[in-house]
Amino acid sequence: MPTCPICGTEVRGDTGFCPKCLRRLMTGEPTGGKSRKKLIGIIVACVIAISAVVIITTHLPKEPSGDVAEIEQVAVSAYELAKGLFAPELTSLQRWDVWQDYAGKQVKWTNELKYMSTEEGLVVYFLNPTDWARTEVAASFDESQRSSLLNLKEGDLVTYTGVLASFGQTDIRLTGCSVVSLPIVPLWWNGQIDTRSKRILVEDEVLSLGPGTCDDAAERLSPKITAIDIKTGEMLWESDETGSILVGIDSLYVYAWHLAQIVPMSEPDYPWYWFASDITALNKTSGQIGWYSFLSEGVNCLEQDGCLLDDWSQSDFVDCCILGQSVKEEIADMGEPGLTFLADKPPLSELTYEYQGVIYRSACAVYGGVGAECAALQALDRQSSDILWMMTFEEQGVNDFSIVDGILYVSTDEGVGAFEL
Repeated sequence: MPTCPICGTEVRGDTGFCPKCLRRLMTGEPTGGKSRKKLIGIIVACVIAISAVVIITTHLPKEPSGDVAEIEQVAVSAYELAKGLFAPELTSLQRWDVWQDYAGKQVKWTNELKYMSTEEGLVVYFLNPTDWARTEVAASFDESQRSSLLNLKEGDLVTYTGVLASFGQTDIRLTGCSVVSLPIVPLWWNGQIDTRSKRILVEDEVLSLGPGTCDDAAERLSPKITAIDIKTGEMLWESDETGSILVGIDSLYVYAWHLAQIVPMSEPDYPWYWFASDITALNKTSGQIGWYSFLSEGVNCLEQDGCLLDDWSQSDFVDCCILGQSVKEEIADMGEPGLTFLADKPPLSELTYEYQGVIYRSACAVYGGVGAECAALQALDRQSSDILWMMTFEEQGVNDFSIVDGILYVSTDEGVGAFEL
């Protein structure tokens, strides 16, 4: 029977007071004897158990937190890596040594989409032309990227990320790729217009295309000057006159110069010739003739042996006839505000534009076949001079381009288009 912890009197287990000393017994209070020993044993066991847990958890190896380690990124363009990796003077061992600095690292590249394949997963092949090799990038995407890839088409310039996985003879392979953006957004493309060997002049809402030299105007049948709506890409008009050279454009007119005409002025013993040229001002939106001028003064001609370059865009010599400033002066006297001459626009090989810290220019690279093509459009960082990307416009090359208010206008042999930078 339990006892009172004060006086030792035996009490019943359900009583609340000691019958002798009248001490109140608390509920759950041990009443002495075996109960107290039992409580002490429980406390000791708990202390031992807690100590064991502390020792075990202290010496057990820590489990991984579950966070995936970030992949190291490397700032190198596809062009620069291919240039160093596929340098023709490198041996296979040297090439492998170059690769070790990049393998397994993540890159952010911009390339022109060549085609897509689903034979071995979602693989997109990008053009990556260099100065001496026609290289490409094979980028593997997982299924989560399918919807993004469905919005792309061949010829798009795409910015994407991926991990450098391996390389072949002329290709670099990436895995875990994701589409980031389109650095130049296609606004429109018109492939129904004859654009071969034609140059571009842009003024206000009209883009005009036309031959820039006598050679371009005469080398094939019926080259004509064309005007295009720069917002929609639709053709506004095409001139009736063939063999004309695009001279200039202003806020109202597109100016054409017709090939020098030789008018014989015969005399029995002294044949001689009169040289003349025809300037036509065509309404920019309708193509109707606004005015024309028939020049004869100040137009001289050289003997064939003394002919100079007949490139109107680089000089004032056309078919051996020295026009001097007569054509420009005639147009300037009658022209409208915003007058721009094609003669003042550098040839494609020297043409550059700068927009938002990026320099755009033409460049030579191997694409579309054997040998270097010097009509790829290249973008360079103005501060570092690093090549950001190169575009061949589906390997057609560029005849001419202009950048106006952040819009890139490009003419190739297959059409003309506008892209937002």
